[in-house]
Amino acid sequence: MGGILNLLSRLSNDDSLVGRVVLIHGRPYAFQRRLGSGGFGSVYAARASHGMPVAVKVIHLTNLPPDRTRNLVQVYLNEVQNLERLRQESRHVVVIHDFDFDAASGTAYIVMELGGETLSTLIKRLRGMTRGQGPSIDLMMIKAFWNQMVNIVGTLHANRIVHMDLKPDNLILFGPTLKIADLGISKKSEALGQARMGTPFFSAPEIMQDIPGLQRSYGPKADIWSLGAILYFMVYGVPPMYHQFAANPPRGLPTFPDPALNDLLRRTLVLSPHTRADIQTIRNHPFSQS
Repeated sequence: MGGILNLLSRLSNDDSLVGRVVLIHGRPYAFQRRLGSGGFGSVYAARASHGMPVAVKVIHLTNLPPDRTRNLVQVYLNEVQNLERLRQESRHVVVIHDFDFDAASGTAYIVMELGGETLSTLIKRLRGMTRGQGPSIDLMMIKAFWNQMVNIVGTLHANRIVHMDLKPDNLILFGPTLKIADLGISKKSEALGQARMGTPFFSAPEIMQDIPGLQRSYGPKADIWSLGAILYFMVYGVPPMYHQFAANPPRGLPTFPDPALNDLLRRTLVLSPHTRADIQTIRNHPFSQS
């Protein structure tokens, strides 16, 4: 299992597609630059033959046994279908234009609408402008992004989907609107039950920490930690740590001067999912309602 994921991660960091024209369902796409990568693939900015800019997620499935290849192709096809269904319910889901699998190269392609920068890039850019002193973005912008993230998680949970890998890197800006472009590791059967499959500090502790003798179980509250971690990142510019006082500011920084926001951090950044707030509590929280 580890070898498969290492292979996917290694291939996903490959820039060899930049500058090439790739046929997806017989239509040419000119790959321009790599936007980012993760354990399951890379995302590129590309241009369709009629000039429309798009984002293309490329998933390499080479050197896998045929049964596992078929399984993962179906997993990604299901993800595309689920994203399209979710888009009918929320404006915070990207538009999927096409999906294809090239059996000869063992590569899957998901063609999506192209957005702007990620929430992570925006926060880092704004924090650089303030030289890292104080909040990365102002309170009104924090609230606007927060309520959009709550909408995203609420839509996922209403459809019985637990994302498990929500983070600023996979929230894409389309003007002032945040959109999610994938369903994380929630539907990837190769990943379920394995420790450390998410993103450190943004994925919940129960996902990242392998405790001997404890059965792995992921529920909707895993995404609540991620919401709190992203809120913390917007305020302080770094993710929280996995400890009892995760909601406290990083050493050397003052507590953010908004009691409702601080209370929300204390309710979301809780190590035990059993005592962590649920999505309905988050929706009704004064910070979300203000």
